[in-house]
Amino acid sequence: MSREYLPKEEAIFQAVMELFEEGADLNSLTVAEITGRAGIGKGTAYEYFSDKEEMIVKALFYNGEKFIQHIYEGMSREKNLSDKIDFVLLTMEQQASKTHCIFHLLHMLSDNSMISRRIKELLDKKSLSGETLGVDIIGRILHDEFPDEAALSPDKTVYLVMSVYSKILCFGMLLNDGIYKQAVDKDTMRIMVRQGICREIEEIFSLSLA
Repeated sequence: MSREYLPKEEAIFQAVMELFEEGADLNSLTVAEITGRAGIGKGTAYEYFSDKEEMIVKALFYNGEKFIQHIYEGMSREKNLSDKIDFVLLTMEQQASKTHCIFHLLHMLSDNSMISRRIKELLDKKSLSGETLGVDIIGRILHDEFPDEAALSPDKTVYLVMSVYSKILCFGMLLNDGIYKQAVDKDTMRIMVRQGICREIEEIFSLSLA
C-alpha cells in the first residue's frame, strides 16, 4: 500500500466496494449514496476527497492493492514456484469479487468516462513512482525463485513479467466472465495455467541467448 488511510477514508472505500458488489453502476453512483452507506456526512467526505470520482477511483485502487498484498503475503509462505503460482490462482478464484474489482478497473480504462480519465491519471502517478498494479507481484515471484540477480538477464525478466502477467490476466478474465458456469472445469484450467507458467519460467531461465 502506498500510504495509510484514515478510518473515514476507509469507510468510503468500503462503501464504494459494497455498492459495486451489489451491482451498482459506478458511473452513476452519487456522493449521497456513497456517504449514506459509509455512515458519514457529505460535508465530512469532502474533507478527504475532492469529488465523487476521486472516491470511486481511490476505492478501486485501495481494494485492488490490498487484495494483491494479501496474495503476496500468502504466496510468500509457499515453498516452491508451483505452489506460489497455485496460491495466486486459487485465491483469485476463491475471492472472485475482489478479482472482479481489479478487472473492472482495467476494463474501465477502455471507456471515456470521467472515472476512466481519473483512473488513467492515478495510474500515471503510480507509474512515475515505480508502482504498477498487479505487476510487482510477478517481479517478486521471480526474485524469490531467482534471488541471484545474475540468474536472469533484464531481457528475460521483462519477457517473463509480460508473459506471466498475460496468463494471470486471461485467467482472471475467465473468472470475471463466468465461463466456468459452462463446460470448462475450473480445477483443470487452473492446473494448466499453473503448469504453463512454471514451464515457461523454467525454459526461459535455461535459455541461452545468442
